[in-house]
Amino acid sequence: MQSHHLLSSAKRLNPLLFPMSTMATSTTTKDVQLLITPQSCLQDEPVKIQVQGLSPGQVVTLHTSTKDVRGAEFMAHAHYRANTQGEVDVTTMESEGGRYTGNFPMGLIAGMAPAPHVYKYTRFFKRDVENPNKIEASVFDGHLTDQDLYADTREDALASIVHERHYMAPGVQRIPVRYGRVRATLFLPPGDGPFPGVVDMFGTAGGLLEYRSAQLASRGFASLALAFFAFEDLPKTLEEFDIAYFEEAVDFLLKHEKVMKSGVGTIGVSKGGDLALSMATYIPKVKASVWINGCNANVQAAFRLHGSIIPGLQFDLADVEVRDDGVVNVADCMYHPDDFPETIIPIEKANAEFLFLVGLDDQNWRSEIYADMASERLKKAGKANYEVLKYMGGGHLIEPPFSPVSNASYHKLVRMPILTGGKLKCHTEAQVHAWPRTMKFLSRVLRK
Repeated sequence: MQSHHLLSSAKRLNPLLFPMSTMATSTTTKDVQLLITPQSCLQDEPVKIQVQGLSPGQVVTLHTSTKDVRGAEFMAHAHYRANTQGEVDVTTMESEGGRYTGNFPMGLIAGMAPAPHVYKYTRFFKRDVENPNKIEASVFDGHLTDQDLYADTREDALASIVHERHYMAPGVQRIPVRYGRVRATLFLPPGDGPFPGVVDMFGTAGGLLEYRSAQLASRGFASLALAFFAFEDLPKTLEEFDIAYFEEAVDFLLKHEKVMKSGVGTIGVSKGGDLALSMATYIPKVKASVWINGCNANVQAAFRLHGSIIPGLQFDLADVEVRDDGVVNVADCMYHPDDFPETIIPIEKANAEFLFLVGLDDQNWRSEIYADMASERLKKAGKANYEVLKYMGGGHLIEPPFSPVSNASYHKLVRMPILTGGKLKCHTEAQVHAWPRTMKFLSRVLRK
């Protein structure tokens, strides 16, 4: 077992070529140029942001903005001072203020937050994975505030460019799946395969989220983004799940001609985490399970097996804490699994390997406690089939790198904004570290 607290800096994953140039340069009537390298890349890749043509020592504000599927605008800005050559290099230089301070090479991308006119506690929603996020970047003279920047127009900028970030690499296929009861979307890498197969699940937000599967396929995995409630004709609420539904999803994936037949992996965050554990425990064809800030017990909804039921671990709403700003802290609402042992998933019975990803600033669930309980259970059973990675400052939503980080967002089940945690730079570094480790784990186990 390994526990990581010191993270490496951002670095490029395996490169994928896009049929376009590698550098974005601004078109401007002035001598100032804003450059982003590469111009167009995958969402999980870092970029280099530079400004040239400034006066030595000139103070400037770098600003980025984009819009999600709802049209909600997200922004970031940082204050820099040009060097003696009249240049700013975000990769090596420190911000003097704005959304962040210090050296944070991807802060202008990962640090985008809701604009002043947008509801403060909202996540960045990406639904249309076939089209890239378009990020408008500008450089302004002087050190400006969010309000200044929102009031300004593009014409005020010294230079401006548009940078594109793709979720699907060239050649990735997106295939809607309506197979028996299964409601999902399959993403396949380019080529003939066969590829390692993964079932990808999210949490109590419900619906069908595709962005992680699109990125997994861009990195060589056949990934099935699986809905399990609140989508089309699936149950509308978290009431009861049947192992047969998840078996059907696994069978569909393994029957595909481009998927390796040795077994599949699962990956799940929050409620999806305990579902990933249950699938690894009760479905022999599941060989690898990635658990992200979940629970070691079956949470909330009963889980029907063949001939028995695992009850759901419930919440005590009396322990809800509402802050002065209206944000809800639900971290202490869930009953402790030890008090309801019948809800604990017996993962020691699984013929699978486990990777536990833990954000130590998870303000949604006490995920570190649950990961420790799960790994201790495996250890007591004499198992060495697990690894635990813990991240200082990492929040609940550890996802692929560089999407705008949110540490509180509206939850449609609670109907209020809830804390998810995560310190901006630490959370970004956690995602940068966890993403390649996740893919390495899945590849190692599924390619055996």
